[in-house]
Amino acid sequence: MTEVNIQNFEELFPDIKKSLEEAKFISIDSEFSALYPLKEQSPSLFDTPNERYQKSRKNIQFVVPIQIGLTAFTFNPDTNTYLGKIYNFYVTPATFPFVEKQFMFQSSTLNFLKYHGFNFNKFVHSGIPYINRDQELELRQRFKNDDVTEVQSLFQHVITEILHHHGQQVQKWYATAKIGDTLTLPEISEVCQKNYEISYFLHKSLRRRYKDIWTLIENKEFVIKKVSPDDMKMLNQSRNLEEDLISDILGFGKVFRLLVSLQKPIVAHNAMQDILLLIQCLETSLPRCYKKFKKLTNNLFPKIFDTKTISYEIRNLVPDDKKWKDTSLQSLFEYFKDGTGRHLAINSPGIETDCVDCMGKYHEAGWDSFCSGYIFIRMAYLNVFQKYPKSKKFMCTELIASLDCCKNRLNIIRGAVSSIVSCILSSFGFVEIRRFPYQNKRALIVVDNFGSARRILNNFKTNSDYRIQQYNFLKHSTAIRMCLLSGMTISGILLLCITSGAIKR
Repeated sequence: MTEVNIQNFEELFPDIKKSLEEAKFISIDSEFSALYPLKEQSPSLFDTPNERYQKSRKNIQFVVPIQIGLTAFTFNPDTNTYLGKIYNFYVTPATFPFVEKQFMFQSSTLNFLKYHGFNFNKFVHSGIPYINRDQELELRQRFKNDDVTEVQSLFQHVITEILHHHGQQVQKWYATAKIGDTLTLPEISEVCQKNYEISYFLHKSLRRRYKDIWTLIENKEFVIKKVSPDDMKMLNQSRNLEEDLISDILGFGKVFRLLVSLQKPIVAHNAMQDILLLIQCLETSLPRCYKKFKKLTNNLFPKIFDTKTISYEIRNLVPDDKKWKDTSLQSLFEYFKDGTGRHLAINSPGIETDCVDCMGKYHEAGWDSFCSGYIFIRMAYLNVFQKYPKSKKFMCTELIASLDCCKNRLNIIRGAVSSIVSCILSSFGFVEIRRFPYQNKRALIVVDNFGSARRILNNFKTNSDYRIQQYNFLKHSTAIRMCLLSGMTISGILLLCITSGAIKR
């Protein structure tokens, strides 16, 4: 697994680009600062896809990715083997005058990441910056209008101090310098490597003060060079300070735009949050309209496969005594890697990784992205191998095509519990309860798996206070209509109806 940060990003970008271009598909994962920071916009099992999207959109405005994992999977048909090349990016929102992101951390998220060994110092000190297209367009317009000066910079005092400290040294050199002469300033070099904002304004200020000098970074050194008018004209045409600055703060956005341009299949586990974050932080503000969001997403990523959705769709292909019991990423990976699932399909392909020391580093975005791609391959093969002779070897395009029914169907994960009588049923697993309109003694129960539903029904068969039945639309409902809209899947929801004199308004 290759760790990518602000220190090595530019050096590694050509290798990243080559890996993504050669990939048959790309799996992604992200770690973020919060999940649902706005309590009043907490999700519910009763949410329609549109309602869930609206809640997520409002929450995402205050959430940022802090680590992004990408795995580029290639396929060797001669050996029937996939190779996953893993990249683990530490990312942080860019800062510059007129470019600032306010976001929230949830204590529960911090605690979760801390438990799994997340390195917050790398997020703060080594994160690759990023901006979205909206921010880039605004910044370009301000550059065009000449609105951006060091006065707006939070580092104005630092810039002024540096220029004052080195002013006499530069002036003394300039007085005798000839065309082609250079001056290296090691102290400024050190500062510029740490902060692109200070670097930009130092370059701009010195070029403005001396009309015939050029500033540059050469071998990581800050260099001032006296040039001829012809050379200055040529340099201004070939190198633009503002373009260099935008390239610096675009950062991980270059990777995102490459993903969009390649239009390769994208794989993720519980992909909804990842996709929302990528669009909001790297493309544009999420549309208010749910339909427009779906259209935008399809334009950016025409083929998205959510392995959570796939795990529900193909589970019935497995004998009952061998079915996976848990659809979390770690459980599915271990099921297919070393558990029962490894030998379900004959002649399944080999899956290797370039990572020698990252095995089992769950909740690190790079490793999780590999796990998502791994179970995608295993489930795709499981879905198709029984339909052909046992000797057949499947090309990657055939495996992906076999899951076309799952394409662009993002799983909607379950929400928070908020219920009048949920304490009665809490021992049976995750439940949510909502009263029927105008029916004081009846409520609708939602559980997120069939095992919990069976236990509830069995335990309340003879209960004298509550009568619980499997929900029947014609029998129990006068107004409720639950549906799945295209492009979304709701995880394993089962509806039950409870009747009791204990439920009150």
